[in-house]
Amino acid sequence: MSRIPKILGAVLIALGAAGILATNMASSALIVSVGVRVIGALHTAGIIVAGVGAATVAAGFVPDIKKRIESSNSQKLLKGKKEEKQKTFDAYAKDSLNPLRTRERLEDLKENNRSLTALTDRCLNQMDRMDKLQERYNTLLEANDAVYLQDTVGVINDAETRLCRNIRNIINCCILVEDGSDAFSDFDNKIIGQSLAQNENELQNVSTLIHYAVSYINNYQQNGVSDMSELKAWLAVMRKNTEEDQHETF
Repeated sequence: MSRIPKILGAVLIALGAAGILATNMASSALIVSVGVRVIGALHTAGIIVAGVGAATVAAGFVPDIKKRIESSNSQKLLKGKKEEKQKTFDAYAKDSLNPLRTRERLEDLKENNRSLTALTDRCLNQMDRMDKLQERYNTLLEANDAVYLQDTVGVINDAETRLCRNIRNIINCCILVEDGSDAFSDFDNKIIGQSLAQNENELQNVSTLIHYAVSYINNYQQNGVSDMSELKAWLAVMRKNTEEDQHETF
C-alpha cells in the first residue's frame, strides 16, 4: 500500500517539474500569445503540483519510517530484557544461596518456560513460608525484648540457607529441561522430590523451634526463670543439621 503514494507522488513531481521547466523556457512569442498571467499561473500550478507530489511521496515513506522506529524500539526492548536476564543469571551464579537472588532466578525460569510454573511456584511458596516464620519470630523477640534469644536467629537463618541450597538443586535440574517442557529424567525427579521434602523438614523444624521459644518466653516472664532444656535440645538438632550440611555435597 505504501508504494502507491510514492508512485503517485513521483508522477506529480514529474508533471510539476515539467510545467515549471516549460514555463521557464517559454519563448517570447508564446508569452505574448497567451499572456504573462497565464504563463505565471502555469508556473505556479507547476510548483503546487510538484509540492503536492513531494508531500505525497513523503507520506508514502511515513509507514516505512514508523515500522523502522517500532522495529528499533522492539530490538532495544528485547536487548534490554536480555541484558536484565543476564544480570539476574550472573548475580545468582555469584550468590546462589542469597534468598533474593534465588527468587529472581525462579521467576526468570518460570518466565522462560511456563511448563515449570507449578514447580517454581512451589519453591517460591516454601520461601514465602520461611519469610513469614522469620518475620513472626523477629516480632516475637522484639515484642518481649527477648535479647537472651537473639543468637537463635542465626539458627533460623542457617535453615533458610539450606532451603536455598535445596532450591539450587532444583534450579539445576530445570536448566536441563528444554523450553516448553517439564519432562525431567527419573534421576532429576528424585533430586527434586528429595529437595522439596528436605525443605518441608526445614520449615517444620523452624516452626517447632519457634514454639519452644514461645514456651520459654512465657515461663520466663511468668516465673522469672524458665527451663531451657527443650529449646536447647532443639537448637542442638538444628545446629547439627548445619554442620552436616557444610560437609555434604549433593
